Amino acid sequence: MIVTGTDTDVGKTFITTALARLYHARGARVVAIKPFESGSSDRAGDGERLAAATGQREPRRALVRLRDPLAPAMAADREQITLDLEATCARIIEHGRDADIVLVEGAGGVLSPLTWTSDITTLARALDSNALVLVASDRLGTLSATHCAVQTLHATWVVPSAIVLSAPLVPDLSTGANAGALRRRLAGFGPCAERIVEMPRCHDDEAAAHLDPIVTWLG
Repeated sequence: MIVTGTDTDVGKTFITTALARLYHARGARVVAIKPFESGSSDRAGDGERLAAATGQREPRRALVRLRDPLAPAMAADREQITLDLEATCARIIEHGRDADIVLVEGAGGVLSPLTWTSDITTLARALDSNALVLVASDRLGTLSATHCAVQTLHATWVVPSAIVLSAPLVPDLSTGANAGALRRRLAGFGPCAERIVEMPRCHDDEAAAHLDPIVTWLG
């Protein structure tokens, strides 16, 4: 399962971690992987948080860690590193070989360049993923951003399976109304228009319960 977002800082890691905990609590063998993580340092990163949620032995951190908080392709250029998407895909497949559920968290938005010739849609197709969860922020501007992301995914033959609207730190007039608006706006894009979950601001150990519908929809 791929977890991607409409943008950076919309709650992808929070949602991926919650999904990992939910599947793990239901007895599934779960591996959660962050293939590319930029802006990493000596502190615990997103990859470490994902691993802690499942208790997995490997990987314990992002497969590729880049220093600067930029899109992976840009961050790699600054470190004079060549990113190999094919090799990264092979590592994901190997780590997930014995798992029931493999969660793969993207970096940035749908078209954020992982390498200069790839993004999360490329990775999803390479992994032959049959499920993709799109995370967006429940704030003003999300109607356009989410519509653009869904339309892009459909255009690249990666059909979104569900949408999670994550409550923003500072709500606005649209917060709480965006889910209904998106159901109307995305009506022509298949099941994802009805598979919208609203995630309130809550503690990590409370988040999984709000994602029960996704497990029901996707198995």
